Amino acid sequence: MNAAAVIVAAGAGRRFGGRRPKQFLLLAGKPLLYWSLRAFERTPTVRSIVLVVAPDFIKWAVSFLSRSKGRKPVTVVAGGRERSDSVRNGILACGASADVILIHDAARPLVTPGVISRVAKAARRTGAALAAWPVPDTIKESRGKRVRRTVPRDGLWLAQTPQGFRRDVAVRLFRRPTRALTDDVQWAERAGVPVELVSASPMNFKVTLPEDFVLCRRLLA
Repeated sequence: MNAAAVIVAAGAGRRFGGRRPKQFLLLAGKPLLYWSLRAFERTPTVRSIVLVVAPDFIKWAVSFLSRSKGRKPVTVVAGGRERSDSVRNGILACGASADVILIHDAARPLVTPGVISRVAKAARRTGAALAAWPVPDTIKESRGKRVRRTVPRDGLWLAQTPQGFRRDVAVRLFRRPTRALTDDVQWAERAGVPVELVSASPMNFKVTLPEDFVLCRRLLA
């Protein structure tokens, strides 16, 4: 298999706060986005990587990658106004030889090569796939701050990344993204493309708040 990875690091991270987007903050001595890059570098099925950053950070990213001296080619491209625009830019930068394209949030630094490989294989098999984790807690639906009802958690999953697509599916779905969706496989769902769930790990969480960053630091230590 020849998989290409698109690592999306173009967000502003407004919920996290701070003067600098979280993906560039140092985690265990390296920028947060480094840890995702390292995981894809260590995945044999991934042959190339595209890093998507905001236009203001392209120079920084090129300089950082030149110092990192990774083993796989990494292309840096500018992100767009919406996440779907950034993903589209990344997909268009993937080499024509890739038969699977994986999309990953740079803010999920604890992803493992095993999860990446399983998502890639599932995407090639069904057309689209995503890493996910079964919902472990009881779910309450609210009306304001009052409980409206308890939602059965059977069959509910927490969506993670990477999310992968067979190349022909990715190119077709992201040719002209026009809506802001909360994750990438929703494009496949709306187009009727089968999406396979790949059981991942609760450790593959997204760094959204400063507390998440602290937890990542402790886990890496």
